[in-house]
Amino acid sequence: MKIAEYVRGSLPGIVAFCEAEDAAEFGRLCDRAWSKEVFDLGHPFWSRVETIAPDQSRRYWREIRHVNGIAVRVTSQWFNPPASRSLFLLKQYLTARGLPLPDCALPSEEPSAGKVVRAGASGGRGRYRSPAIGNAQNGLIRSILARIGEESFGLADWQAVVAAFGHRCAYCGEPGVLEMDHVIPINRKSLGEHRLGNLVPSCARCNASKGNRDFREFLADRPQRIQAITTHMERFGYRPIGADPRLQLVFQQAHDELRQLADRYAVIIETVLSGEAGDARRMLPEERFAAPLP
Repeated sequence: MKIAEYVRGSLPGIVAFCEAEDAAEFGRLCDRAWSKEVFDLGHPFWSRVETIAPDQSRRYWREIRHVNGIAVRVTSQWFNPPASRSLFLLKQYLTARGLPLPDCALPSEEPSAGKVVRAGASGGRGRYRSPAIGNAQNGLIRSILARIGEESFGLADWQAVVAAFGHRCAYCGEPGVLEMDHVIPINRKSLGEHRLGNLVPSCARCNASKGNRDFREFLADRPQRIQAITTHMERFGYRPIGADPRLQLVFQQAHDELRQLADRYAVIIETVLSGEAGDARRMLPEERFAAPLP
């Protein structure tokens, strides 16, 4: 069975779901981090045609599909080992939304040994379209990274950065509508921070193409651009913290504790709703309650 056959066979149902059931799903499928969480893909499930850079074109199948009137191309990168894992997750995704499965079998009906498959799309306790804990965990990490240090800046400071880059994209040098982008991605893997030295203006195409990659990887064939961004980072005294392995352990703990916290409060709320107030008092300090428990 060709991998492409299974993926392409799933597309009619996914397109119909975006157009008839949940228009916001289109945007989620364009998001690289969400596609990683749900499908274990290294690229967005699909991308708008106009945002795909020439050097990324090979990462997508050539066929153009229209979803909610928007032209997209679906990623062809279903080959990350083990290949069957992403397909297994795709099957979970389709099943969770009640979408028809492709008329062909998966290469393996089980995930690879040693891997835990997370049904990111189905959320807590397997409930259909329940918010995934991974969304909250990622938000926590980003919030922590945005709070480190004493630096503060406002709109005028950001506008000065844009002016320093000549009101052009820091990655490709083209003028136009510019977005704020983190040079070092602000996530658990890279540990980029929300500081002026880590922020540059970017066009939508470069922002989408770079995704969660380090700027040096993205600009491997453009050393002058790398140097300009490095100079910008040095100007603001920005030193990436991601190289410290101790911090990786700290953020991993924060990541894990949030899941435990969500589980704990679900139990507390269920206890309160069941009328077992005495048990709830033992779980939380009394002063946490706005009013005394009955």
